[in-house]
Amino acid sequence: MNRGSIMENNKITITDNVKKLFAKPLPSTRSGAFYNTFPYPTKISPETIAVYIAASTEPGDTVLDTFSGSGSTGIAALLCEFPTEKMIQLAEEFDVKPKWGRRNAHLYEIGTYGSFATRALSNRLSAREYRLAVNDFVMRAEDKVGKYYKAIDPEGNQGVIRYIVWTEILICPNCKEEISYYEKGVSKNPVKFHNKVTCPRCEKEHLVDRMQFATENYNDTILKKTMSRKKRKIAWVYGSTNGKNWDREAVSEDQNLYDEIEANGEFINEPKEIEWGDLYRSGYHYGITYLHHFYTARNYRVMEQLWKLTEEYETKASEALKLLLLSYNSAHCTMMTRVVAKKSSKDFVLTSAQSGVLYISKLPVEKNIILGLKRKAKPFEKVYGLLERCTGEIVVHNCSSAKMATADQSVDLVFTDPPFGDFIPYAEVNQINELWLPALANRTDEIIVSTSQNKGIDKYQEMLTSVFREISRVIKIDKYAVVVFHAAKSSIWNAFASSLKAADLEIEMSNILDKTQASFKQVVSKGGVQGDPLFLIKRRDSSEETCSTSLEIFETILAQNAHQSEMEMRRCYSLYVGKCLEKGVDVSMDASEAYEYMKIRKEKVADAN
Repeated sequence: MNRGSIMENNKITITDNVKKLFAKPLPSTRSGAFYNTFPYPTKISPETIAVYIAASTEPGDTVLDTFSGSGSTGIAALLCEFPTEKMIQLAEEFDVKPKWGRRNAHLYEIGTYGSFATRALSNRLSAREYRLAVNDFVMRAEDKVGKYYKAIDPEGNQGVIRYIVWTEILICPNCKEEISYYEKGVSKNPVKFHNKVTCPRCEKEHLVDRMQFATENYNDTILKKTMSRKKRKIAWVYGSTNGKNWDREAVSEDQNLYDEIEANGEFINEPKEIEWGDLYRSGYHYGITYLHHFYTARNYRVMEQLWKLTEEYETKASEALKLLLLSYNSAHCTMMTRVVAKKSSKDFVLTSAQSGVLYISKLPVEKNIILGLKRKAKPFEKVYGLLERCTGEIVVHNCSSAKMATADQSVDLVFTDPPFGDFIPYAEVNQINELWLPALANRTDEIIVSTSQNKGIDKYQEMLTSVFREISRVIKIDKYAVVVFHAAKSSIWNAFASSLKAADLEIEMSNILDKTQASFKQVVSKGGVQGDPLFLIKRRDSSEETCSTSLEIFETILAQNAHQSEMEMRRCYSLYVGKCLEKGVDVSMDASEAYEYMKIRKEKVADAN
């Protein structure tokens, strides 16, 4: 009987397939067509999830995701019918024998962006239909808004803007002179951002971070009133003429074209107010109170026109085109788009908005949206091609999973990725996309540790418990859940463990989902965690007890991984957390405390030798 689990003396017995999947870290790539379709915080590769599903269930079974986010579990369920080369390769690497075939899925997600994206991606639009719709859309878009991206090249010929680097204007603390950050704080060949600037008037040197930014009053043509904002100007223009790329310093014609668009643009939508929460910063968010304030006037005008254009297509194509727009929107259409400096690079490296935050740099970038959509459409076309033959039923519930419509004991596998405490405020981040949709996520139902929402650890634990109780109710008696979780604080981990216990659930096995490219927060955070712990969760067996302490577990993990590199050693925290929860032991250390312990331990070993 090749099933994910069977009943045996009131205990589930885990098959060899599942044991093998939990035997070593499972890779989840942050690349490829599926990952590159649309950005979403903490997104997991559906191909990785699909291997879990196909190795743990039978064709025709139903999978549940209580926090579906980007819908990866639903897409994974569809892929089980026609596995990709990556899925087959992964199964071979782990020596598992999946049963490929149709699966069905129920997905619960409070966010309207994630819910919409999942429905649009799984609507069985063929690759050919998608390609034809995109080609027509881009052609009509160029006719409608292409004029906004015109620019003269260095030889005086008519060209097209690829992107524009804007600069923040700073104020000299000494003489009050206005200083362009681009002109005084940036050098090229190689490109470098300086933490100090010298005032051209008084010649005093100042730390950039301690300088005030200049502001200006302007006529907000959407709000129809005078507003105040950070003062910025166009610094450098990157364009192309007849397929040849060029770049130059900004000239008066660039600013004049923009000023005309801002003053005379015909805007369509009513103003949409930003619901600020924990991410608001009085510095770089100065003057940003409505959605259109996140954009240049040009790109907001373009977004409005293109969104209106999508509604002229039949339903499936219309939703696919809207998803294409949203996939590019918050990461590339807003002023959150950035340039960065890489070692030895002669010029800026263009990059997208930082994931999981609403950060605007001192050098925001304005991209040509039409050019971006052409590139962005390619991975979508590939994905639609892979999914168009799939027959599985995907039901998306745009609501909380604390009280599900799913019947008792009707689910064969749960694969879910709960919100990680205070790690990312999904609703606040996703509103840049959701404000283009009919509704925002209901933040009352958001399971999060949030000062702005007045939700502490206790509330977070209470809300998480309600979902785990629902999981316990709907899953079949001899089945289990696979849960991905990530946290750097022991308090979050202990809340997670307490929620499981309150729902009469416990951890049978643990593993690591090893993302081959760490997220921004994981890389830069002092207490960042490498790898996401992965748990196989079953109904609680009260007879099981533990005698290990938290420190004993950590020491065992360190001894087992002593030969690993310093970067790989960061995974020890994830391994430690997984083993603590597996044994029912409280997590006693935050990630930062664990890393400090490892440092001191290493120094003692070195001194002893």
